[in-house]
Amino acid sequence: MRRLRVLLPELSTLSLGAGVLALLSFTGVLEWLLAGNASTIVLGLILLGSVVVVLSLQVARQAELLAEELGEPFGTLVLTGSVIVIELALIGSTMLTGESNPTLARDSMFSVLMVALTGITGLCMGLTSRMQKQNRDQPMRVEDLAATNTAGAMVYYNLIGTMSVLVLIIPNFSNDSPEGNFSLPLNIVLSVISVVVYGLFLFNQTGAYRGFFMEMFAEEGGDPSSRHHAELEGGPWQAAALLMGTLAIVVVIAESMGQLIERGVNELNLPSSLAGILVAMLILLPEAFNAIQATLKGKLQRALNTLYGSVLSTISLTVPAVLLIGEATGTKVILGLEQYEMVLLTLTLFLLRPHSRVLGSEGLMLLVVFLFWFVLELV
Repeated sequence: MRRLRVLLPELSTLSLGAGVLALLSFTGVLEWLLAGNASTIVLGLILLGSVVVVLSLQVARQAELLAEELGEPFGTLVLTGSVIVIELALIGSTMLTGESNPTLARDSMFSVLMVALTGITGLCMGLTSRMQKQNRDQPMRVEDLAATNTAGAMVYYNLIGTMSVLVLIIPNFSNDSPEGNFSLPLNIVLSVISVVVYGLFLFNQTGAYRGFFMEMFAEEGGDPSSRHHAELEGGPWQAAALLMGTLAIVVVIAESMGQLIERGVNELNLPSSLAGILVAMLILLPEAFNAIQATLKGKLQRALNTLYGSVLSTISLTVPAVLLIGEATGTKVILGLEQYEMVLLTLTLFLLRPHSRVLGSEGLMLLVVFLFWFVLELV
């Protein structure tokens, strides 16, 4: 009974999600929303978005518990895997059932990259800088700045930089195809490279190079209360079961929201790229909550592992899936970015170059790039 009382909030959230899922699946509510006018679609998005936020908070919380139990980098890999499942479900369902949008996958991938690497990463670095300056009477010294694991950050930086350029920039300059994409043989090579590189990365991250992705100055032991000891009496399997159950509901609801987003963008005559941005924000909600929670606890490395890992998995795993679906269904796929987007990607990669210490200016500049990119997309 005591364990049931402890789990009551999580079970209540699951019940809420299951109820909404049943409403969407077994009634005509979704069809009614899709057939409605712009105001009806917006209202539906707000209501479903609120439910997804509540569910995403629970996903982030259970991922945090697993991270505490399993240690890095295994804990954050669970959340990274959940995000790629949501993204593939959204993009795949839209490609298979929605209107033909050749830039959907590109816009979604680039939006995930920009939201995670500029918006959320900038916010986490800004919060870290603000926290380390609180209650200080003396000027900051270099050794007072938050430290990241430079070796791990360099691994992420090299892989993200290489794969993002190969996937999102090179197609625009290849003579192989004039459509911002490659021919089938080159797409096969790109898909194989993406999967193999990500597989090798996971092998090294969880093996001999595991230490590169852990906090530089991790505290030994831990306060049971800070690790939610009471909630973990059921062991990590309990947290994993709650995470997977909540995530399954989020995936299905997110698919419905993807249809509403596409319909709403068309109904309001908004830029098509806005659909990719909204999908990216929806996908990254659990990651964002988890990264911010880790940052507020002084675990910036965990936050960066979560965000960088999400971006790397998005680039490496979404591309093969999208190209396969496109080839199987005869759907046109465009990977190459617009010119201004290529410049923003280059600037983002320049700002993200690894540093041994975290300065507040890094977070500020990343947030500036995020704001400028968002306004450009709306215009």
